[in-house]
Amino acid sequence: MPPRRSSRANPSKENTTEQKSKCNGITEKEPDQWVMLINSTTLQTNQDPEENPKFYQLKHPKTEKGALFLFSGNDTDVYELQSFNQQFRSWIIDNEILKDGKILFTTPIDPLFLVLPYLQKEEKSGKFMTLDQIVADDSFPECRRLCNTSGMSLLKEISDVKGDDSFKAYRFNKEKTLSWLKEKANRLADKMTEKDICVSGSSHSVNFIKSKKSSVTSREDFVRFAHGVVSDFISEDLSIALRDYMGIPVIIPKKEIENEEPPAKKQKTGSSAPTDDYSKEQSKPKAQTEKKVSTAQKKLSQVDKSGMKSLSSFFSPKPKK
Repeated sequence: MPPRRSSRANPSKENTTEQKSKCNGITEKEPDQWVMLINSTTLQTNQDPEENPKFYQLKHPKTEKGALFLFSGNDTDVYELQSFNQQFRSWIIDNEILKDGKILFTTPIDPLFLVLPYLQKEEKSGKFMTLDQIVADDSFPECRRLCNTSGMSLLKEISDVKGDDSFKAYRFNKEKTLSWLKEKANRLADKMTEKDICVSGSSHSVNFIKSKKSSVTSREDFVRFAHGVVSDFISEDLSIALRDYMGIPVIIPKKEIENEEPPAKKQKTGSSAPTDDYSKEQSKPKAQTEKKVSTAQKKLSQVDKSGMKSLSSFFSPKPKK
């Protein structure tokens, strides 16, 4: 079972928020534990409790809001804490049901991403400053632990450096930073190309077998996707600058206009226009049927009718004298 960490600030206090209801010997209670997947090497402890792995809240480099990060022993490595959550999911551990069904996991993160916002902030001054002067934040005081991480040896990749090993001062360098970010994005794109990872808009099943007719993912698609991944850890302005630096073309999404009728077509007035008006209902000529003539009618038609009065004349009124 993955290790779990209590979210309570003081575990010695009585659990006043816990709501229990027993049903068939199973206890249901409000979530006060987390289920987490974590590398066992990260949890190596030391004799000094202060040097054990701990969670701290730091400023996220993209959102600039608080986020939890795990520092390994002696603060050498940093891991981002991520959460995967779905509705209607819970955990059953022994005789307990944890309503909070999300699972937490840690992923390593380059600490330079966390230091980068502080370097950018001091760029306006144009001065060289020591690392402890740069990485200082009253809202997130634990950010000072970043100065002890192993990634600080590569600060020269994103900044100008003055001094020697005993004393160094740094200043943000945008050109170096863009080159460093581009290298990270390209390495990620290379790895995804090697693994043939699907980066299209729609996802496929793991058992999905590509056919020969399937479209092949281009290098540009992998680079664009990698740029998006890197952009999750940098500011919006820096993301746009990186996109231009990498030469990634901008894709303008098509606007979907709902309930819009197509424009009316104009009538053609040239010689090719139809002469018939199809908007009006055309009356079809009725087929003329030949009347059958009897034998008596044939004989009557052969009689000389000159001097004979018509039948209607016998019923007309006589003229007055």
